[in-house]
Amino acid sequence: IAGSKKSNPSGEPFFFCFSNSAMYMFLAIVLLCRVELGLCWDQQVDSASLEAHSLDADDDCSADSSCGANLLQHRAKRYERQDEKKALVPALVDEVYTYGAPATHMPSFRNGATEDGCFPGLRSYTEDQHGPNGFQHQVDAAAMFTKYPHMSISSVCLHWETDSIYTPCTNTNNGDAASPSSIINGGLVYQNWGLHQENDYTDRLRNIALNGTKVGTHNPFDAARKFAFAAWRSYNSLDEERGEVAFGMSGWNLVGRANFHGSAGDTDAVSLIQERDTLDCAVIFEGTNSLSEMFTTIVEYGTGYCGFDNVHVGIRNELWSLTGGPWETDIKPKLKACNRVLCIGHSLGGALCEVFAACANSGHYSDPDYQRLAWGMKMAAQMKEVF
Repeated sequence: IAGSKKSNPSGEPFFFCFSNSAMYMFLAIVLLCRVELGLCWDQQVDSASLEAHSLDADDDCSADSSCGANLLQHRAKRYERQDEKKALVPALVDEVYTYGAPATHMPSFRNGATEDGCFPGLRSYTEDQHGPNGFQHQVDAAAMFTKYPHMSISSVCLHWETDSIYTPCTNTNNGDAASPSSIINGGLVYQNWGLHQENDYTDRLRNIALNGTKVGTHNPFDAARKFAFAAWRSYNSLDEERGEVAFGMSGWNLVGRANFHGSAGDTDAVSLIQERDTLDCAVIFEGTNSLSEMFTTIVEYGTGYCGFDNVHVGIRNELWSLTGGPWETDIKPKLKACNRVLCIGHSLGGALCEVFAACANSGHYSDPDYQRLAWGMKMAAQMKEVF
């Protein structure tokens, strides 16, 4: 058997000589390596077949059973579980609430701060059904605007006066099963920008029913309705947003706002609100507010960001811009005074929340993009309103 040149500094090939018995032993070890560890030559263990053949504690190892093979597969499954279990990172973003948001990354962003990989919170989008048995679907156009899957978060497809569809996120389901992508292939889905407005979301969240039962006063739907109000206030001026938050969200104040002036003449806002009692905060990204910003989501090839590949390039570029300049002075330092941090956004603002939360909870500490947006140790304190 020829030896590796890497193991021989002279570069000359060398040989190992084995007796027949030693050769058989060597091959047995190689085979065991492939079956037992699933690691040699990047060999991957098929988890489905392992589930089908693995042993339980009470299984017998009878003479006519396949116990030996099952035992090896059981061990392989054990090693696979050990390899898959990763250390959790501290959460910078605790919850996410989005409304009619485009998707941002292939594959679906997972949360590095939770065991199941799900982001707490809720992704909401609206849908109307028409025709016999509701076979025609009209969906908030922005929610189905890109080809990517959404982040791993529970989702709700909001219907009016009929049951909505709620899909919890789990470690095997990213919460996207009820999304437009699950029915697009049927050819009966149509974009409807008329379902993209504030009242479409707040009214449906307030009156939401699941399996015939009203659940609008239960979380995450009640929280999503409350934060929808905040998401749409970010489109207003600083003075209007401050007054409307104080009046419409009892106990919350606007404590930070950064305005970014784009090259096309548009202005984008990032707001920070805080609840006085809990000292919890919410970062709010403003959605599309000008025709020029439509190109942010139209251009959608994948690029790198914060240690991830294949991130929607337009949304990545927008977030990179928004986490510089005024972010460094008007938002980022204040996040240290928050007990918990939520991210809220409508439309493009929700897409920005997806990438923002994924980066913040990634644990990619040495990445320049992470360092650009992340904040340090929390020292919760009540902050003053901004004027």
